[in-house]
Amino acid sequence: MKELRQRILEEARVDEGDIIHVDMFLNHCMDIELLERVGQELARRFKGERITKVLTVESSGIAIACFVGRALKVPVIYAKKFHTGYIDQEVYTAETHSFSMEKSYTLRVSKRYLEEDDVVLLIDDILANGQSILSLLELVSKSGGEVAGVGIAIEKAMREGGKVLRRMGVRVEALVTVERIEDGQIQLQ
Repeated sequence: MKELRQRILEEARVDEGDIIHVDMFLNHCMDIELLERVGQELARRFKGERITKVLTVESSGIAIACFVGRALKVPVIYAKKFHTGYIDQEVYTAETHSFSMEKSYTLRVSKRYLEEDDVVLLIDDILANGQSILSLLELVSKSGGEVAGVGIAIEKAMREGGKVLRRMGVRVEALVTVERIEDGQIQLQ
């Protein structure tokens, strides 16, 4: 996606540990028009699949997932990282570790919203080590549902996440792939 590539090259910042900051347009101060186009493009790539739900992790993937769900005309679910009074007691759970936050979480999705006849598209903003996506795969598996694939705005090819998922036979569609980071500069494929 040319527009997303350009924004990354012009605006993204690199931090220690290969952290790419795209918070100025993608996941904190959000460019809604860009996010809508990202969601439409990811939906286009999975057009023709019998997707019944879109699933993401709280919180950075929610905006993109909403636009994907809107384009596909299906509900969007997000896996909650924290137990609150606003979620059913009957939940599927999976453990995950956040690369960027260096913290582990228990993800939760209500059993009312993820069912065995669902075909689920997993969405996230950035794919690095793939821990969040692996946990989402586990949640869908526990529900008896099927995963149609994974849609990602930005994949870090220098990390293992995408490679692991593809070796597992999971379809991964990334709009932009970061090949490497050299001297603080992002190199795209």
